This record gives sequence, structure tokens and C-alpha cells, in this order.
Amino acid sequence: MRHFLDAGWSRLPFAARLMAATSFALLVAGALMFFVSARQEARDARASLAIELAQELETLPAVLAEVVVIGDFASLQQHLDRFALRQHVTSVKFADISGQSLHSTDKPQTLIAPDWFFKLFKHLEFQDLTGTASVIVGSRNYGAITLTLGGQGMANHVWQRLRDQLAAVFLVAGLTFLGIWLVLRNGLAPLKRLESGAKAIANGSLETRLTMEGSPELRHLITAFNSMAAATQDAQARLYTANAELQRFAEVTAHHLQEPARRLASYAERLSTQLAGSITDAETQLSLDFIGQQARRMKLLLGAVERYLVADQARGKLEKTDVGQAVAKVLKHMQGPINASGCTITIGALPPAWIDAPRLADLFGGVLDNALQFAAADSHQAPLHITIDGERLGAFVRYRVSDNGPGISEEYRERVFRVFERLSSRGEGTGIGLAIVRRIAQSCGGRAWIEESPGGGCRVLFELPAEKIS
Repeated sequence: MRHFLDAGWSRLPFAARLMAATSFALLVAGALMFFVSARQEARDARASLAIELAQELETLPAVLAEVVVIGDFASLQQHLDRFALRQHVTSVKFADISGQSLHSTDKPQTLIAPDWFFKLFKHLEFQDLTGTASVIVGSRNYGAITLTLGGQGMANHVWQRLRDQLAAVFLVAGLTFLGIWLVLRNGLAPLKRLESGAKAIANGSLETRLTMEGSPELRHLITAFNSMAAATQDAQARLYTANAELQRFAEVTAHHLQEPARRLASYAERLSTQLAGSITDAETQLSLDFIGQQARRMKLLLGAVERYLVADQARGKLEKTDVGQAVAKVLKHMQGPINASGCTITIGALPPAWIDAPRLADLFGGVLDNALQFAAADSHQAPLHITIDGERLGAFVRYRVSDNGPGISEEYRERVFRVFERLSSRGEGTGIGLAIVRRIAQSCGGRAWIEESPGGGCRVLFELPAEKIS
């Protein structure tokens, strides 16, 4: 339970926490003040009522002495009736020494305090006070006056005082909340703009800067934010320049290394032709063949590196491309390797995608080439069958290239997307094909991954945007 409350408290915004803490403090303070004030007011009211009773019992016998002495009970009753109408007086009674008595009462005061007040403060004793005084003239005792002052008036007095105090407390609390709200509204406004600025930075708008406003603490924070944004923008500019230079260097290097590799392969082939039949040493012939083989492989690798370096750059018009037509061209271009492997291919639905045609061909070509090479590297006896299909999923189209080949273990399904990662030990391929596939998909805003095919083979999946990304 405590963990739940802590988690709930931590999710509250700062303004809500401050309001909640202030409310709790005011509630506790108000309750304490209410209880303390109620007890003190009740004590003061009871003390005042006791003083009033003592004063009335001191003066009343003297006021009634004349009519008591002459025995004018009619006048005495009138005096008692008038006295009973006084505030706080509930009843007044005179009893002479012979036992005859006169009595006068007033209807009790209406209680204005609610019932819960009396239940909550029942220990405060809002009872009536009664006192007796003898009527003595000279040295003769003519009887006794019994006076009762009602507790209802005392309770009403206490309730009215507490109600006024509660009204003052609520007024102070309301003004406090209003003041806090105004301070927070004006004080936290820069934090909202700081949050918006941080989101803008995260979305790539590194030129975002905030104007100075708010308290000194917030101004220091805004200064730090602007410094961070400027440093980030400067670092990104330097990184962009460095990446561009590195990209250019890699492209130029790969391009210029193509010529030495081509010449090496050409001269190795020429030597093999010129010396054909005249080389009697098998080791020499093996070395010459190896030089030509490796030269051709270097040329192949350099070409793959060039394609990887430009895989994130459109090589044609970005438009909604007919994927079925692009796949047909790829299959026609790869007809030789497909026939040599004895592979059969099934084409399903292929919704269009937003991409340039050359890179779309590289995508499907890379996946198909990987399937053909990986199946050939295994002793799998069943004829290779490849299924190509796709489906629209929201803003993207997901394409699947599934085969019934040997498959790829789950621990290697991410590794094969790295540059120069090959699972085959026979040396086929460049180890860059699937890396190019992922780089193209990610540069378009999509992704690429591998799953197990329903038939137990390998399934390469990649997603491309169905429409232009705004």
C-alpha cells in the first residue's frame, strides 16, 4: 500500500503536490484550531454564565425583598415573570419558609448549532446552571430564590464564534490557494516552454533557443538549456562534417581500389592464358589461380562496399513504386543463379511502396541472393522454394521473403545484418548483402529483421513506407 501511495505521489506534477501539501497543512491546522478554540470558547462561555448567575443571585433577593416582606404574591409573580424573560434565564422560583412557592419559566432558546457539533464536543458540558439565594431582611429569612440559566444560549454563542472563525479560515485558505495558483501559473510557465524546447531539440530542431524569463533559478536553467542546445548544434555540425568527409573518403577509396583489383584480375587471367600448358609446377598454377580468384573477390567486395555506402541515398525519384514490377525485373536479372539452384519462386500480393526503383531492386536482390547462397552452402536435399509476398499495415507495407532452406538460429539473426558477417564457411557472398538491405529500409523510415519461416526455413522481413512521410 505504501509503495502504491509513493508511486502515485511521484507521478503527481509539482503544482499538484504543492496544492496537496498545502491543503493537508491547512486542514490539520484548521482542525487543531477548531478543537482548541471550541474548548476555550466553551470554557469562557461557561465561566461568564457562572459569573452572571452569581451576580443575579446577589441582586435579585434585594429586588424582591419588598414584595416578599409584605406578602404581595401577585406582584411577586409579576416580578418573576418579567425576570424570566431576560436573556439566558430559563426559570426562576421563589419558595417561602412555609413551603409555598411561585414559579416562572421561559421557553428554551432554539439551538442553532448542528447535532454533530454537540456529539463532537459532548465533553464541553453545555448544561444549564442553577443557583439558590436566600431572601433575608434584617435577620429574618423569608425564603429562597432558585435561578436557572440555560446552556442553550452558551452553546449558540460558542457555535457562532466558531462559525465566524471557520469562515475566516476558509477565506484565508481560498486566498492562499489563489495566490499559490497565480505564482505557479506565472512561475512554471517557463518550464512548459523549456519542455517544448527539449522536445524540439529531440525532434532535430537544434536551432531552438529560449528567451530569458521567470525567476533567477529558472533564468539559470534557461541559460544552461541554451548553452546545451548551442553545444549540441555545434557538435552535430562537426559530426555531420566528419561523417560527410568519412563517407566521401570511403566512397572514393572503394572506387579507386576497383581499378587495381580489376587490373590484378585481368593480368592474372592473361598470365594464365599465356602460360597455359607451359606451367609444369602444380603449385605455381595453384598460386596463379588463387591470385585471380582473390582479385575477382576483391573486386566483388569493393562493389558491395560502394553499394552499402550509398544505400541510404536515393538513386532515383522517390515515388509510389510498383513492387511487383520491380521484383519481376530482379527475377529476370537473376534467372541464371535461380535456374542453376533449381529454385522455384512463388509471388504473392505485393502492395506498392514509397521508394526509388534502384534501391527497391537492391532490397529484393540482396534478400534473394542471400537465400540462394545460404541454401547452396548447406547439404539440404529438398529443392529450394522461395515465397515473396507483402501486406499493408497502417502507414507501412511489410514484405516477406520466405524459403524452406536450413534456416538461421535465433542467436545469429541479428549478426547477419552486420557488415562482413557470413555464417557460411565456404566463402560465398560478400557478407554485406543483408547489411545493405537493412540500411536501405532504415533510411526510408522502415526496418528489417529475420524470423523463422513457417516451413522451418528462413524468413527475411522488411517494412517500407506506403506513402510519402511528411
